[in-house]
Amino acid sequence: MRRSLALALAVVSLAAAGCQQDTEKTEAELEAKICDNLASVGTALEEVAALEPTSTVGEAKVANLALSTSLASLNQSEALLEKLRLRDFRDQLKAFDAAATRVTTNKTLTLQEAAGELKTEAAPVIAARRRVSEQVNCPAEASAIPTEPSPESGSGN
Repeated sequence: MRRSLALALAVVSLAAAGCQQDTEKTEAELEAKICDNLASVGTALEEVAALEPTSTVGEAKVANLALSTSLASLNQSEALLEKLRLRDFRDQLKAFDAAATRVTTNKTLTLQEAAGELKTEAAPVIAARRRVSEQVNCPAEASAIPTEPSPESGSGN
């Protein structure tokens, strides 16, 4: 029974790791797109800055349209990246919750075995939370990274 549970948890962990790699690849692609969009915004700003008193209204409209379009693309890419990062965090939380439910319903596991399995399942959740936290300016308490409990914390003294 313990082997089958351990095997099942290993498979879930590998699947979660695979999903995390896919998410990281997608994040990298979105970040590259954001960089391209930033370059487009820069080009559009240069076009606006190049307008002179002798420029036509049509030239000003073209420059303004280029700037508006590039800003809209940048905003869209940033929103997709933010949504992806939050979705990854929620998915990792759901996977951890499922693992915690499995572990707590298995009455044959020792506390040490359960803690070991949950620690493995917690790693991707902590990594996803860290990625989300790095993107926002949270107060120190809210953005603190979880640490491992000290040996004294579970002694009951």
